[in-house]
Amino acid sequence: MEAVRVKLEALGYTPADWQLPVTEEFVAEFERDRDLRLPAEYRAFLLAFGGWTGSATCDFLEEPTPNGTVAWIDLFYGRMVPEYEVYDIRWATDSLGDSPGFAVVASGGMDGCVVVVGCDGPDDGHVYFLDADQRALWPDVEFRRMFTALHPSIERWLELRRAGRLPAKPEGHECLYLLARSFNEFIERLAPSGLEDAEPGAAADGGA
Repeated sequence: MEAVRVKLEALGYTPADWQLPVTEEFVAEFERDRDLRLPAEYRAFLLAFGGWTGSATCDFLEEPTPNGTVAWIDLFYGRMVPEYEVYDIRWATDSLGDSPGFAVVASGGMDGCVVVVGCDGPDDGHVYFLDADQRALWPDVEFRRMFTALHPSIERWLELRRAGRLPAKPEGHECLYLLARSFNEFIERLAPSGLEDAEPGAAADGGA
């Protein structure tokens, strides 16, 4: 965990003022109430760094995407005081609704996007960016309406979709984009964002 601490501090992450200690009892209750088994790497991270806030980016492992080339990570969910329950891992994970098998680990910047970790099956330990806007389901015209200019990678994604050449994705993964195949790999792949002093949720949209 010391190497993880050094990495987070180098990126400008610090404990949020509104966090509460994450204990073994808290994590066990979280898992039991949601019938989840957190991957060991993430479980250790949550105990040590749940509730840290800052700003970093992580490149998508699959490209192109309808969300640009990077995900923004500005807060790691943890155990929060009631006034900040939207940054609590319990509230955030419950907000997934009918997406069993995933826990929400971090805020993905603006528009309610989040970073999730798989807790069972073939997704176990894998870290994904979950696009709350569901851009993969937008018609082409919606991209033109929403953005005056599109990142070249999004233009490429649209071209591939029109040609029917996008790689097939498992059912339920249409708006999930792989960031890492383990949580430790995800931390290793984090890079400076240039927004180290941004408030949670204030990261710029990397997709337009």
